[in-house]
Amino acid sequence: MNDADTADGGPAGATASGHQKRRARTERVVLDTTRELLAGSGFGSLTIERVAERSGVAKSTIYRRYRSRNDLALAVLLDMLGDVSTLPYAEDSRAELTRMVNRTVDLMSNSLLGRIMQGLVSEVAADVELAKTYRETVVAKRVREVTALVDRGVERGELREGLEPELVTDLLLGPIYYRLFLSGEPMDEGFGTRLVSTLLPAFTP
Repeated sequence: MNDADTADGGPAGATASGHQKRRARTERVVLDTTRELLAGSGFGSLTIERVAERSGVAKSTIYRRYRSRNDLALAVLLDMLGDVSTLPYAEDSRAELTRMVNRTVDLMSNSLLGRIMQGLVSEVAADVELAKTYRETVVAKRVREVTALVDRGVERGELREGLEPELVTDLLLGPIYYRLFLSGEPMDEGFGTRLVSTLLPAFTP
């Protein structure tokens, strides 16, 4: 083999490309299997051993990529988040805020993505590395969506200047998580409307 082979994508390049494709296929199999297990039996029964057995991928291979079942579940969550958004579009900020709350309630209550997020909550509190990744990906995505919503509202003159997107996120979505994880109070169809009506005076000029 000479330098030209490597530079031109010859045998060395082909070998590297083949390895990357195999690794990507293995990753896809592991994530799809984990997703199936989460959908079937929930976060509580997820183990790397079960993923290895179901997928046919060696346990040692999975552990080289993921420290624990928490990392696996988070990887599935991130894989699914690419296709999910709670960012609504409407003609006014009240409608946008209400739709965002309602979409989040539906996502958290009625989808696999929501069940994974609920399963990871206690783990995030106990795992520093997991918490860091969760905040930098899942939480950051949500704040970006709310920031876009707030910016549009400010431009339309419907929301006040200097409104902090992070604070809006906390105030709008905090009650959802409180009801899901602590109080157990129901979130009916009118929940989003009532919540936004209560908070909107603090957001408007």
